Amino acid sequence: MTTAPASSSLVAFGGYDTRKPRVRLLIDAIRRAGALEGEILIPAWEEVAQTNVPSRFAVLKVLLKIALGYPRALLALSRTKTGAAIVLPYPGIIEITLMAPIARLMGRKIVLDAFLPIYDTIAGDRALVKSKVLSAPIWWFEKVALSLADVILVDTDQHGEYFAREFSISAERFVTVLVGAEENFTPLIAPSAAGDTGDGAAVDVLADTSDLLDPDDPRPIILFYGQLIPLHGLPTILAAARLTKQLDARWVIVGKGQLEPMLREELASADDSNIQWIEWVDYERLPALISRAAVCLGVFGASDKASRVIPNKLFQQAAMGKLVITRASPAVDSLAARFPDALRTVPADNPQALADAVASAVSGAASGTQKAASLPEAALRELSPDAGVANLLERLAGFDKPER
Repeated sequence: MTTAPASSSLVAFGGYDTRKPRVRLLIDAIRRAGALEGEILIPAWEEVAQTNVPSRFAVLKVLLKIALGYPRALLALSRTKTGAAIVLPYPGIIEITLMAPIARLMGRKIVLDAFLPIYDTIAGDRALVKSKVLSAPIWWFEKVALSLADVILVDTDQHGEYFAREFSISAERFVTVLVGAEENFTPLIAPSAAGDTGDGAAVDVLADTSDLLDPDDPRPIILFYGQLIPLHGLPTILAAARLTKQLDARWVIVGKGQLEPMLREELASADDSNIQWIEWVDYERLPALISRAAVCLGVFGASDKASRVIPNKLFQQAAMGKLVITRASPAVDSLAARFPDALRTVPADNPQALADAVASAVSGAASGTQKAASLPEAALRELSPDAGVANLLERLAGFDKPER
């Protein structure tokens, strides 16, 4: 590991949410690059549920914890390497209006991981705020907050283009850092086969998931997991499951969230014997669950935001050698074209297209004509956040170069 100069060293700072894979993966990538000067975390999010937009009371508690933790955190920051940039991981946008002036006084650049657009999520994708009178302050807050950052991190090029266009911010201030997947998302093999192959980790996945999935049910599993929000396209998934009742497969849906009442009503009113709902699975158990799946599902919503995302789960599932089906979009189309055996796309909000793609994949696997979905090692490295972090460090170093 190399050691970065002060101009391209970073201190992770603030009340960031370490439960989010994005946060952990970003910080780990900075550490691997030898550029992590320190981590100054103000614990605040541990008690906030992850399945929905936080309540006002929960947000107030978080803000209070962050405010109380700031004096000690700022003292720790003052002791870090002079000139090291400050990175605010998700959801650092809450703090940047305070930290940007402090960073200027300390002579440091400030890097904000925008990750999820606030206005587009609340007023657009999830439609939680429909009144323009109420949504306008959210738009202005996001515009001001983004404008305070020297560098803004995004998870796809398309999100950078959206922010630049929506808030009239120079595109040069954005750096794309893909989310990637953590190291425990790797192909799993049965213990009996561990001595016969050098790939994967030996895990008895049947035993490890027996309380979630019936180990005696031979039907192939079509797996979806994630928060039940409009972006994921739950209605499309349920409709596709109904269209494939004759396929002899089981659709497993894991998650809770905004559309949970709709899912409960659907399962109560229809003969959905091919659908199983698991309300939640601990993050550490996801690799074993994914390993049981024949096909994994991405997102299928028709919103503009859905067209700009590459969900963390796509990286996880691809890293585990699973075939992933997701909606076609500018964010994923180039990947699908390069790796057609690992990633297939269907039109957004199109249950029939999803049903046909799933049926083709399941029948292909049963007949042996479906190729292995595993990605080459080089592709997995390319899909990690490391390349984006390298670009970030180069951008920070460029601030110190004299203008010609």
